[in-house]
Amino acid sequence: VFTSRASQTAIGTMAPAGSQLQQTPMDRPRHAAGLAFAAFAAVCLSTPFRSSRAGPGAFVSAAPQLQRTQLPGSQALPTLAAQPVPSAAAPASSGFCAAAGAVGAIALALLGAPRRRSSGSTQVVAKPRVAMCARSGTPTTPMGSRGKRRIRAGRMRPIFRGRQIAVRVNPKTNKPIRYRMHVMPGDVVQVMKGKDAGKVTEVLRVYPKWNKILCLGVNYCIKHVRPRREDEVGQRVQVEAPMHSSCVMHYSETEGVAGLLGIRFEKKTLSDGREVVKKVRFNKATGEAITVKVPQKWKPVLERTEDEE
Repeated sequence: VFTSRASQTAIGTMAPAGSQLQQTPMDRPRHAAGLAFAAFAAVCLSTPFRSSRAGPGAFVSAAPQLQRTQLPGSQALPTLAAQPVPSAAAPASSGFCAAAGAVGAIALALLGAPRRRSSGSTQVVAKPRVAMCARSGTPTTPMGSRGKRRIRAGRMRPIFRGRQIAVRVNPKTNKPIRYRMHVMPGDVVQVMKGKDAGKVTEVLRVYPKWNKILCLGVNYCIKHVRPRREDEVGQRVQVEAPMHSSCVMHYSETEGVAGLLGIRFEKKTLSDGREVVKKVRFNKATGEAITVKVPQKWKPVLERTEDEE
């Protein structure tokens, strides 16, 4: 993928300096090796062998042998008599036991060593989503899922495992069902959860069929834009992605407080003297009315100024 210098500058500003990822401890291979050494040591110690002659390579059991003793006026009875082990077998047996003891010590060292854990100072940085082979560098409109998830859900199932994979449709009228959105384009909101929690932004677009919104400067993703003509060059573009509307709340710029949406009805007098009742939106945290504004147009990240961000 070809990358322009400007896109590299935009992408480089996404990850904060000094951020680290958690390292996965290699505990399973060490534990398995310790168990293997312990089993080998147990087998060696449970079957002691000793040499019967001075020459190496010949091994016999050191079990006691039966001998018959004759008692006066009685029948010969078998008795146990310990047979002395040759002195040449002692060095071989002691060396074998020493090797088995060394293997057991290694097994105890592997099993008893403390496991490594990630230190508390490491921080997990949320990586942005990546869209491969994109056709344009503009924000993408939400669309239905395809593939295995769509097959498992079935044709008449728009929501599968807590995720909306298709537009809800009224079976009687065959028309799409739209969500009741609590925000409108141009509203100033604050992100309450996610990787951009705490940021104050502006709503640019609203997707009522998917219950999602597009906000300025939050929920960035990377799109790999492929070239369409021979004179074009592929690049990586940083753009905003739609997010769920439940992630934001209305924000009061005067008092700096986020609150829920409230609706009240007020009487207003027109210029000709008539009185009408109008529905007014307000912030429940402060009580001030939420005015309707025209949202600004979306611009690429590299073309924005500090005031627009």
